[in-house]
Amino acid sequence: MADPTPDNPSCPVAEIQLQATETLLDHVLGRPGVAAHLLESLGNLAALARLSPEALIERFALTPDEATRIIAAFELGHRRLIEGTDAPRILSCQEVVAWAHPRLGHLVHEEMHLLALSGQGALRGTRLIARGGLHALAVRPSDILRAGLELAASGFVLIHNHPSGNPDPSPEDIALTRRVQESADLLGMPLVDHVIVVASGRFSSFVANQWASQPGSQ
Repeated sequence: MADPTPDNPSCPVAEIQLQATETLLDHVLGRPGVAAHLLESLGNLAALARLSPEALIERFALTPDEATRIIAAFELGHRRLIEGTDAPRILSCQEVVAWAHPRLGHLVHEEMHLLALSGQGALRGTRLIARGGLHALAVRPSDILRAGLELAASGFVLIHNHPSGNPDPSPEDIALTRRVQESADLLGMPLVDHVIVVASGRFSSFVANQWASQPGSQ
């Protein structure tokens, strides 16, 4: 006797991968038809991901459970992306970007992180140095150097994001980098690079782009 057909058969992975974004979002919500309205109003998934649960409830009349499902789905996708880009060795600015972009590129506020490296470029640890607003963050060279020493770094990389979408360093970015570089050299714990990332994937590197030669570096 054949087994009875389940009431809710699961979709094969290949079928899931071929489904439209609206359909996938309907699966997350458990209520068909809502996703099309959300995406039509916001334009894309990136705009949806920036909304808080409160905004989803207020603007689109979602239930708290539905809003939580959407936020949880984006967070799972973000964590999976991070897991796939963990870099045990940091030997170039491209590897810095591969580590930083999935973690910082999507943020709507600025963050600065430090990557502590061994003498062979192995990643010893990371530290959030500062979190700011849309256009700036407040950080002191001593905060950066202290974190590097606490992580026993032989050298370190600084990373921060620009929510504006422009990866070019500001005069303040250049001045801070120069101060940190001078102090780090005195400690025998060199600043290997300072990289700025943005949502589009573009970036600027203190080493590769020679910030020190740009106006405002004096």
